[in-house]
Amino acid sequence: MLRWLARRIIAAALVVFVVTSLVFVVTHVFTDPATVSLPLEASEEQRDQRRAALGLDRSIGVQYWDFVSGLVVGDFGESFWQSQPASKLVLERLPATLRLVAGATVVTVLMAAPLGMLAAWLERRFADHAIMGLSMAAISAPPFWIGYLLIIVFAVQLGWVPTFGSSGWRSLILPSFAVGLASAGRLTQMTRRGIVEELRKPYAVTAMSRGFSRSYTIVHHTFRNIATSFVTMTGWELTRMFTGYTVVIEVVFSWPGVGRLAVQAIDNRDLILVQAAVVVLATLVVVTNLLVDVARRLIDPRVELL
Repeated sequence: MLRWLARRIIAAALVVFVVTSLVFVVTHVFTDPATVSLPLEASEEQRDQRRAALGLDRSIGVQYWDFVSGLVVGDFGESFWQSQPASKLVLERLPATLRLVAGATVVTVLMAAPLGMLAAWLERRFADHAIMGLSMAAISAPPFWIGYLLIIVFAVQLGWVPTFGSSGWRSLILPSFAVGLASAGRLTQMTRRGIVEELRKPYAVTAMSRGFSRSYTIVHHTFRNIATSFVTMTGWELTRMFTGYTVVIEVVFSWPGVGRLAVQAIDNRDLILVQAAVVVLATLVVVTNLLVDVARRLIDPRVELL
């Protein structure tokens, strides 16, 4: 187990290294940070001065070394827009993003597991078709549309929760649902499909023939056997949250997270801050995948993971 974990940590570190290298290539080879950070009407002399200030007048190898060595100590450079260290700005927003993802994960799991089991229990009945239809609607609806709909109904019309911002646990409710609904829909369908397949296997048929109810067999046998797949799918949904959903929802709800900061940095042509946000979010995705693999191995030691 320890040898496997060591290999996974090394592999994760290599993935982070590759991602950061790609970020450098995109932001320093295919893009000119000096030109991006200055107004369109800036003169060539002003661009040369900005390149010198950013160290872009040196060889690409020296720039890459400075970039990587800076990342090791958490130095992404200084934000053009805020005139502050980019790492400081990103880390200040990171807890808000983590809270949002945690809330969305709770919504996803608490909705998907019971609804998936209920649909499998009532297979081919009206409730099964209704749950599958609602889950498909949740998957198909754009997250930003869901966010605006939740704001109109629960914040504006009913006034139950704040409309935007982060001002306590109540302000976390709507963004968590907006992020988690699509994930809950996919996970519900996976849970229902997995349980139905398990119910047709000999061990489940034998259990029910000995007098165990269908609901008891689902809760105590079949769901436990798809737990590994459930955890894997949940981890996949977590990566989708970090890489897309939270960015959109943070903008819709004015949530002070890393995704909204990245969008603001793009609006302000702050390439340094954008690359800091991208590296941090990519690292979170890699760490999430590592934790999911560890959880899968703990749930079922028979699982073979590279």
